[in-house]
Amino acid sequence: MKRVAFLFDNDGVLIDSSALHWEAWQLLMQQEPELKMEYQEFTQTFGMRNDLILQKFAPHISQEIHKEWALKKETLFRECAREKIKLIPGMESFLKQVLEAHIPHIIASSTPIENLELFIHSTALGKYFDLYLSAEHVAHGKPAPDIFIAAAQKLEFEPQECIVFEDAPAGVSSGKAAGCFVVALETTHSKEALNGYDLVYSSPYTLDLQEILHAFSLWKL
Repeated sequence: MKRVAFLFDNDGVLIDSSALHWEAWQLLMQQEPELKMEYQEFTQTFGMRNDLILQKFAPHISQEIHKEWALKKETLFRECAREKIKLIPGMESFLKQVLEAHIPHIIASSTPIENLELFIHSTALGKYFDLYLSAEHVAHGKPAPDIFIAAAQKLEFEPQECIVFEDAPAGVSSGKAAGCFVVALETTHSKEALNGYDLVYSSPYTLDLQEILHAFSLWKL
């Protein structure tokens, strides 16, 4: 097998969290009426860092207020998520295969580090991941390539030796900008919206490890 590492996005790839994130944004909008966002707009930004989302939907508000809102939103999210959060159906079976194949792997996510630690300690993720990286650790959030470049470096791999697993347009763009092979999942967006991937699967149940590794080998050539 060629040298390869797997870089997993978190929300929408590993963790089933989109409904809980939308619930948290709705609660924040109730508390902060100057912030307005429709559900369709939320889905289009899912996978992006909060600062970029707030710049889009509240550009007239100062960055200091954005920071306050971002912290408040994630606190609300953790309150919503506690006791409810779970893995995306079908993903645990694939993660078992990754472990059995001894493929180095890491979480590389836009989600804040406190959220990642909640997921690691309160779901089965802790059985499969020792390493995780938040976009808080890099200068620019997705769709910039920073998070996947940093994740590859943490594993001591080059980005072109890595396969990214993503569910959001910003994440697919980020993975490709980093120089990685990108596997897209239609868990939160359609394949038409996920333009630019190298492989696409309808759900984690359909992920095929050998097919992915074979396609990656051909891409490397």
